[in-house]
Amino acid sequence: MILQVQGAAMSSKDWLKLEELVARIQKQLAPEADVQHNVHLLGRITERERQIDILVRQKIGQYEMSIVIDCKDYKKPVDTKGVEEFYGLVSDVGAHKGVLVCPAGFSVSAKKTAKHRQIELYRPIDTDDHKWRVKAAIPVVCDFRSAAMSFGISSIAAVPIRISQHPADFEVFTSAGDRLDSPLKTASTRWNNGDLPTDVGDHEGLLIYPGHVTQIDNGYGTLIPVTLTVGLRVTSEVYFGQLDIERISGFLDEHTGLVVTNSFTTGGLSPEEIESRWKKLSLGDAPPIRPVLRLQGLTCWGTD
Repeated sequence: MILQVQGAAMSSKDWLKLEELVARIQKQLAPEADVQHNVHLLGRITERERQIDILVRQKIGQYEMSIVIDCKDYKKPVDTKGVEEFYGLVSDVGAHKGVLVCPAGFSVSAKKTAKHRQIELYRPIDTDDHKWRVKAAIPVVCDFRSAAMSFGISSIAAVPIRISQHPADFEVFTSAGDRLDSPLKTASTRWNNGDLPTDVGDHEGLLIYPGHVTQIDNGYGTLIPVTLTVGLRVTSEVYFGQLDIERISGFLDEHTGLVVTNSFTTGGLSPEEIESRWKKLSLGDAPPIRPVLRLQGLTCWGTD
């Protein structure tokens, strides 16, 4: 997930403390856990009270697991010293896991130290109105499939046939004499609905009216049974771009680069925007960034 951090401009929620935001996000991620804010625990080694920004407790069977989260609202990334000091706190209170959260991130050496100490490192990712608000987007590949159509007719009726119009425009009837939509309209509707093959390449002899015995006028006033088919030549146009996220709440894992969240809501997307603003990829080209989502759309046929 690609994240663009918005500047810390004044907002209606500038009174919000970082630990309150982190506690709220953690409650969303683990609704069954006991998430407490501003807790004091007695150190096992120091034998003095230690202040904990956020304490997460949850029972697993007969065991109670405890996670200590410390929030650093720094202007610069947390350094190695900050990680080591926090590791001492985690050890002192006997927590099963330690987590550091800092919107400004962590130095390279701090990340190495934290990984060695098994300390989790996160940045808060939240699009709500506060000083740590982020603007988020995800890399997306959109694959538009188009189809050229050809139409075929075959019959085993032992009568002459006179064809005076294109097979796409035939008047088609059921075995009971009920009129059906034209082959062009029926095939177009089925393509638009995704009922025909969309794999790139040629697809021949596809039944236009599966499940129906179809008839047409043989040109001499007699209805005869026929098989009507459509052939497709499917092509692809691929685009790469960033899809804005309107709502998300979670954490960016500094060790893996992945975002931990329960859900997110994207903004709207139109084919016109994709074609005008996104990068068109040539055949065989890889997107510049590994996409989070791959979307496939159909260039639809008009059916009026």
